[in-house]
Amino acid sequence: MRPTPARILRRRVTQLDAAGDLTADVDAALRHFTSVMTRWTEPEMTALAGGPAVLAPPELEEADEMADGCLLLGRLTRDEESLVRGPLDRTRQHWIGTSPHELVPHRQPTLVPERFTAPGGHPGPPSTKPFHLGLYTSTARRDGSGMWRIYLDLGSSLHPRPWQTWHLPVTAPAADILEINGAGDWAAFVGRYPLARGDDVYPDWAKAARDYAGVHMTLRAIVTVQGFAIPVADGLAAAPFWDIESTLWLRWCFATPSLMEVTPPHVGP
Repeated sequence: MRPTPARILRRRVTQLDAAGDLTADVDAALRHFTSVMTRWTEPEMTALAGGPAVLAPPELEEADEMADGCLLLGRLTRDEESLVRGPLDRTRQHWIGTSPHELVPHRQPTLVPERFTAPGGHPGPPSTKPFHLGLYTSTARRDGSGMWRIYLDLGSSLHPRPWQTWHLPVTAPAADILEINGAGDWAAFVGRYPLARGDDVYPDWAKAARDYAGVHMTLRAIVTVQGFAIPVADGLAAAPFWDIESTLWLRWCFATPSLMEVTPPHVGP
């Protein structure tokens, strides 16, 4: 018998809470979260569920309740609530530029507003986490970097060094940010801005950009929705895979970025 969505979520929360000393520092807790959630890939979810893993509307509230019972999220909430539940801290947004890769040879490690691609300005495929438009930031810890840097430190051949970490001061305080803080929020978002492609429904980022400057995916939401398709009015909302706390900016809302750190290339074998 294949695990139900509830059992899959319980397994996920159990893995998150297997961090050992939950009183450890925030950095260790965030690293553990990242290492766990990056293993919840589409092949893993498909294998567990025996096909697409579907979280039906009656189960959305249960999923959010399970996240609220996650000890690791509770520990992180005490020090970094904006990462776990929002709202977004606009004063601590970091963007990291990585070096060109053979699959993305035109990648630039620096921020140039003229290269910002607004939704609707690129004919890329529909996606729950598009990489052909806008830009992504993660919220820096009060005493360090954000989760994007933690993800890079865990190792990814797609993002070669050197890495440049930039602070992006948000200069549009009235710009609306949509907070995705759980399974119900994600379902409501896709249902409000649907873009149907075959049997799948994706967010219509161009329509969302008319109302919001950015979309903030919190850790609580990632725990509940990563890898799950959710029925909405127009079909089945495609499963998102965000891995880490992030904000997708749909408009340029920043003053001149400031370079915080350059991580040099690896030296030696």
